[in-house]
Amino acid sequence: MDSERLGVENAGTEIPVNGRRSVRAAALFFLMGCLALIAGPTSAPGADTLEQFKQAKSDLMPLLRSKDPQDRIEALKRLQNFPVEDAVRMIRTRVNDEDPGVSRQAVEILRAMNDNHEVCETLLVAARRALRAGSSGASADISILLSSRLHSTQRAVDALLTEVAASRNGAEAIINLLDEMAARRDPRDVIALEHLASTHVFDSHFGVRRTIVFALTMIPSKESVGVLIGLLDRVGGEARADGVEHLVQVTGENFGLDSARWQDWWRQQKDAYAYPNVMVRAGYRGTLSEGESGSYYEMPIFAEKMVFVLDISGSMGGPRIVAAKRELLAAIGGLRESSQFGIVVFNDRANCWQRQLVPANDRNKQAAKVYVDGLGVGGSTASYSALDLAFTFDTEAIYFLSDGAPTTGTLIAPVDIVAAVTANNKLRRISLYTIGVGAGFPGSPLDVFLKTLAEQNLGVYRRVDR
Repeated sequence: MDSERLGVENAGTEIPVNGRRSVRAAALFFLMGCLALIAGPTSAPGADTLEQFKQAKSDLMPLLRSKDPQDRIEALKRLQNFPVEDAVRMIRTRVNDEDPGVSRQAVEILRAMNDNHEVCETLLVAARRALRAGSSGASADISILLSSRLHSTQRAVDALLTEVAASRNGAEAIINLLDEMAARRDPRDVIALEHLASTHVFDSHFGVRRTIVFALTMIPSKESVGVLIGLLDRVGGEARADGVEHLVQVTGENFGLDSARWQDWWRQQKDAYAYPNVMVRAGYRGTLSEGESGSYYEMPIFAEKMVFVLDISGSMGGPRIVAAKRELLAAIGGLRESSQFGIVVFNDRANCWQRQLVPANDRNKQAAKVYVDGLGVGGSTASYSALDLAFTFDTEAIYFLSDGAPTTGTLIAPVDIVAAVTANNKLRRISLYTIGVGAGFPGSPLDVFLKTLAEQNLGVYRRVDR
């Protein structure tokens, strides 16, 4: 994606692209304009300010483009005196400056100006353009806007995020925004992340929830710990496990997945708590030994929604399929009733037991047992077809079991399958756990395939003899 910031269109001349969105956007800017008139002198620059800026602009442009970072910082400091649209646009050009000091200065100055209506309107238009275009660079704008004390600005950002999330590429835009915040590791983004967790986008998309958790774990601050604890009940099983693993490492406490105990501890300790300067990170899924829904091949199950994918090709005959069926039914039998699950089986082609996930109640568990018990083996190994079918479900986790390298299907080369699955998972953020049955020596083709598949998709690989 393009890393350069886009130019900012004048808020008064922006033309929305269609129907109801156009009306909503127009009404939004009209409301902000009315509030700006009521708010007083900070809402619109006076004639003197505009004239002073015009006179200073010719001197500031060369400084802003200078190769010397100190010149660019000096220009930014002087631009802070002019809360007008063109000045804001000039400051924004340095938010992604190659020099970290210049970039920080640009963001600091825009934050200091974010109680001014014209500044916020300019940033809002810029964020809208970047999000709609699917380009990078909107995260700083959104973070600055959400930390504004202007209620009209926060409402406008909510409306923008809701509009973007409902668009065809909305989830991608929001997740890119969150990934930018994670990469920046700026404690001041915690305010924006907490606010994003109160929007409809958070409730409707697991990938967004999981990426918010990830961003919070990347920000080294006491505030990020408090927000993370407050979100544990709302984020979903796999995302909750991500958050808890991080909390164990930064607090030295281990209350497992018990969010109530984490909240009680935080109420008692938050005033005295200090984020560690040095932290040794454990391996992924190396902290929690128990899930809330039992386990599968000794791997704790954290997901609230999951799909089990079972290889029934000819090589799985004999003790292998007997053991695989036993482990699968034991895992399904241990699921909490509030969980949802599905089953995909594959040999030459992939098939699913049900077209959508079903509640893990006694009736569905018994029906699953009848289905699994009746499965036979035979044929070759269409691994990609099975994974592709599994990704059609609304799930948090996929458990993929196989005893052989792919031999048929749309994609056969393991490297191509890993690339396709990982690309498909960019927005979903599903955990892909893999089980290699009789995978051969460590480093064998099947071993590498399943290990890479898991490591690149938020999962864990487990080798079993049969």
